[in-house]
Amino acid sequence: MTNEEKPIEELFFASGKGKYEVTKLAIDWIKVKKNDDGYKNLSQAELLDKAVRDVLSGEASYEKIEEIIKKKEAAKEEKQEENATN
Repeated sequence: MTNEEKPIEELFFASGKGKYEVTKLAIDWIKVKKNDDGYKNLSQAELLDKAVRDVLSGEASYEKIEEIIKKKEAAKEEKQEENATN
């Protein structure tokens, strides 16, 4: 049974993370992932479920959020430099 098939309660208890930590991390994860292909067409309920599951499975972490933010900022700066030279 995959994480997507398991009840969320089972994943939560197996993770050992606190509910406030999971909630905060899921919200931050949604902020950085909401426009990505696997997330942008989801309803709010689906988006929240996916984010919480990503947090509980370890796919989402503060380190990964920082990494994504840095990549997006670098891409934005590169695009601005490209537009400035044109």
